[in-house]
Amino acid sequence: MATELPIILASHGSFAKGALSCAELLMGKQDNVATLSVENDSNIDQLREEFAELYEKMNNDKGLLVLVDIIGGTPCNLASELAIKHKNITIYTGFNIPILLEVLSNRDICYNEICPIINEVYGQSCVNATAILAITNDDVTEL
Repeated sequence: MATELPIILASHGSFAKGALSCAELLMGKQDNVATLSVENDSNIDQLREEFAELYEKMNNDKGLLVLVDIIGGTPCNLASELAIKHKNITIYTGFNIPILLEVLSNRDICYNEICPIINEVYGQSCVNATAILAITNDDVTEL
């Protein structure tokens, strides 16, 4: 459904694809969810372009949630570049299957409303990277 919160899962290797596959096995097919994988032979400029294309394709009035594997890794850095340019993106690092299932179960709300849920339920294992960017880079337009 187009009104569901759009989600991008980004990871090193095939973790994001595998996580989505697992979630769909448990919850059924998920629309408006995309994956981006950083592989050994990935080109950073192509990945940056792919992230931007996903944002343009998926963005709706509910904003966009990006779940990445590791803070400071390439998927997180690329998502952070996008979040600096577009204020309606929230990035969480350290995502896992339980977090993904929780998010998919709450897709009828806006991206800024999902943050308290993630923070409350998974605050010990998941970091809001967008909040860190806001604190440290108020006037930055690129990484």
